[in-house]
Amino acid sequence: MKIYTQMTKLRGSFPAVSVALGTFDGIHLGHQKIISRVVNLARSSGGTSVVFTFSNHPLAVLAPEHCPPQIVSQQDKAALIEKLGVDVLLTIPFTREFLRLSPAAFITMLADNLGPRHVVVGPNYSFGYQGAGTPDVLQQAGRENSFSVEVHESVYVETMLVSSTLIRQCITEGNIRQATMLLGRLPCVTGTVIAGDQRGRTLGYPTANLAVDANLVLPADGVYAVRVNNQKNQYYGVANIGKNPTFQGSERRLEVYILDYTANLYGQVLTVEFVERIRSEIRFATTDELKRQIGQDVAAVRSYFNILSR
Repeated sequence: MKIYTQMTKLRGSFPAVSVALGTFDGIHLGHQKIISRVVNLARSSGGTSVVFTFSNHPLAVLAPEHCPPQIVSQQDKAALIEKLGVDVLLTIPFTREFLRLSPAAFITMLADNLGPRHVVVGPNYSFGYQGAGTPDVLQQAGRENSFSVEVHESVYVETMLVSSTLIRQCITEGNIRQATMLLGRLPCVTGTVIAGDQRGRTLGYPTANLAVDANLVLPADGVYAVRVNNQKNQYYGVANIGKNPTFQGSERRLEVYILDYTANLYGQVLTVEFVERIRSEIRFATTDELKRQIGQDVAAVRSYFNILSR
């Protein structure tokens, strides 16, 4: 997949463009259906599938105080889009200049730079100044500029409307099962292993402390069964999110004890996939109580993943 981080004239360089337009924050089931439709349209016409999105949330410019945390990092977002079979990712910054574009100016930019044959959007897609461009406006522009426009219907899981807002709520509440259903995959975060307080090591459970982008949404404080991925392998582990109340901690952090793993992880980039919430965070009166509970947490996670203790 080719990635462009500024508006680029793809027209003429890539044949028969089919493009998905949207913020695509989270690449949830609804987003996946839109993007997969574009991939199928491009393949059936011998053309090029393109995702045109933003590298920041529009609310970061429109109303920073109301900008929600990201469900995935930009790097993970690109990787998820690539897995769907997309040929080209056009991910540009949403700026004040972009904000001021009229719907007509946006259509002109789209036609001049991408020359699309097919455009696919979600039912709530908007574009142009003050969101004046609606799917209906886009469809009319398509008729005038010789490209088709498909408005993908909303996606439901059971009775739940799939949305980034609901997914954020599920994650922040620690409802991993529901978040997974809506995402169509496990919620995850990626971070770099940094030095910690070494308390886990002294307790017999050395943990990898992850530096995670402050703009990413994290699950509720507590203990989780997780899968841990680096560039080569996948492991199972126990993750703790919280402030270490037993030690009067004040900084919220994510640390992971990887089962049956002893090598040095400092500096490595790890992706932690949250599989199940084991319990909420607890303040213990003594370190011995904490150590016993960690042992029980590890046993619970081993049982969950059906891993025998080595």
